[in-house]
Amino acid sequence: MLIDEHRQITSYYEQITYVPKRDCGTKFNIYLLYPDQRKNSSTNCPIYIDLFDKITLKFLASWHLSISFQFLPVNRIATQLFIPNIQQQQKSCLLSCRNHGRCMRCINKIFLYFCQCDQGYSGLQCNIEENCSCSLDSFCYSSSICVCSMNKYGPNCYLKHAICQSLNNPCENNGLCVLVDDRISINKFTCLCKKSFYGSRCENIKNRIYIKFNETISRTTAVFIHYITAFENANHQRITTLRKINYDENAVTLFVTHPFHIIIGELFNHTYYLLILRERFIESEYIQTELISNQRCISIDELLNTTFRSYPRLHHIKYYPLLCRQYQ
Repeated sequence: MLIDEHRQITSYYEQITYVPKRDCGTKFNIYLLYPDQRKNSSTNCPIYIDLFDKITLKFLASWHLSISFQFLPVNRIATQLFIPNIQQQQKSCLLSCRNHGRCMRCINKIFLYFCQCDQGYSGLQCNIEENCSCSLDSFCYSSSICVCSMNKYGPNCYLKHAICQSLNNPCENNGLCVLVDDRISINKFTCLCKKSFYGSRCENIKNRIYIKFNETISRTTAVFIHYITAFENANHQRITTLRKINYDENAVTLFVTHPFHIIIGELFNHTYYLLILRERFIESEYIQTELISNQRCISIDELLNTTFRSYPRLHHIKYYPLLCRQYQ
């Protein structure tokens, strides 16, 4: 939105529903237009991009974009936004936001602070009370801007998307239905699945893998999980993920959608453990396994004697089949 030096919003703005699963890396082209010719072209009128949680309607963050050439009739501004994981908290701020706002800092400007006003208030110090006509389940940003709740739209958020209503939810297994931009289509949607489901409509169950850590294994805060898929006429594929282990827990649960034949766990001390071995991948399978000491993958240096280890790498590889026969 375009905001003047008095934190007053111009009459033209745009809203986008951003879904990380669907829109991460997507380029958005937004046009912000003045409704009439500005009388004072030297007036500073930057662009603010505010981020709200669509479900809770809670303010999360704000970006400030300067317009370098205010006197030009057209300005093209390109930027890349990095969305924070948590809401920004400000411990020290000199702005007075009265009783209807709180002081916040723009994410992309270290020393730029502003008053984020409560619902129904605006202005530099949140001292202007707005005459709101938004629906009760929306957020009144100003007299001309309503931030709609999920599955509602329109200038005052009174219109409902019939396709994503709770009684007609096209997403299975309690998936969250999110509409595509209503300016593009009113019938297209995206399903945000629970962590144990996947698919375009959350119709598939992920493979669930429960891994318990034996008490004899030294305590670790995380484990690398290596998924290995074997192919007959192609190179094997390996996917590695890092899974944190909570302080008061001795097990982790993994939800997997990609196929695998072998799963190996790696601790921070570079010790490897065979967790799962499958000849073929079975979808929607529930697997329980345990990381124990007798499943440790012994290093080749521990199996070869000093003489063999002194050989060049290509030389002692030919003895690997012999080791396999001895320790099978």
